[in-house]
Amino acid sequence: MATLPTAVPEVLARYREPLERALREAVGDEPPALAAAARYVLGWEDEHGRPAHNAGKRIRPALCLLGAEVAGGTVEDAMPGACAVELVHNFSLVHDEVQDHDAERHHRPTLWALLGEAQAINAGDFLYTRAVQAISDGPGDPGRRMAGLSVLNRAIQAMIGGQWDDLDFERRESVHVEEYLAMVAGKTGALLSAPLEIGALLAGADAGFAAGLGAWGKQVGLAFQAQDDYLGTWGNPGETGKSNSNDIARKKKTLPIVYGMDSADARAAILGAYDAEGDVSANAIARVVQALEVAGADTACREMAAEYAHAADALLDGLGLPAETRALLRDVARYLVDRAG
Repeated sequence: MATLPTAVPEVLARYREPLERALREAVGDEPPALAAAARYVLGWEDEHGRPAHNAGKRIRPALCLLGAEVAGGTVEDAMPGACAVELVHNFSLVHDEVQDHDAERHHRPTLWALLGEAQAINAGDFLYTRAVQAISDGPGDPGRRMAGLSVLNRAIQAMIGGQWDDLDFERRESVHVEEYLAMVAGKTGALLSAPLEIGALLAGADAGFAAGLGAWGKQVGLAFQAQDDYLGTWGNPGETGKSNSNDIARKKKTLPIVYGMDSADARAAILGAYDAEGDVSANAIARVVQALEVAGADTACREMAAEYAHAADALLDGLGLPAETRALLRDVARYLVDRAG
């Protein structure tokens, strides 16, 4: 088994250089306009085509590469899958930004805000095709790559299904917590589960072990989203890089809102804001946030994130991993759940 890094920031730093090289190769330079849009989305260039350094943390491809090493393989084994996962993640972000009308991400204009919705959709589709090509045409054992592609396709289907439900929830007055969590399992959990499973498969692990590692990732994904929803209402925009009022302004059914609907006072504040015509005012947002805090929604989100992280931790015991590897994966989960942005 490869020697693994001992802390999550080291994991991400270790993989960064070879990953960025492989991603650039996967994106390519043709067609020029689409490739330029992809470079912007991936954070390599600004809106004028000048070099930029906004690549983000690359959490998902790092999990893919880590999954391969956990299974006894190498970074090279899993690189086609890591590229595919990251390109799919960015394809989903481009489309989500169009659907959510988010004009900014991490202090940069989103692609549709620069090029319009239609061309942003085309750029997202381009990223998707490059993702599939990265794993289907990449190096390594063809059977392993096809097994990885099958997992990726299932994850994409689950992700799109989760996004459908997320948008559908916006028109419904009431959403149950269980429905919301099922949506999250698809929209977020799938793309934190699949990278680990793909990485293990590309390293030659048996399907059962790979699926077990993916199941751990799914629980981490649920914890990740519970924390992300908390940050979407109570996070510091200077640290997270995104608004802490946009979810409520867009009348989204996030976990705090779904939880708060069980409280009469919070429900009244939420419906008063969400049922009103037009945009939600700053005062109405403040009233909703205050009511959610009184209902304990902020605490509930943090506790739910911790519960899913604990469930993920319990799954590690059934994977037969060495103690140091289990400790590393626990550090990964802790990093995702406790992150500030």
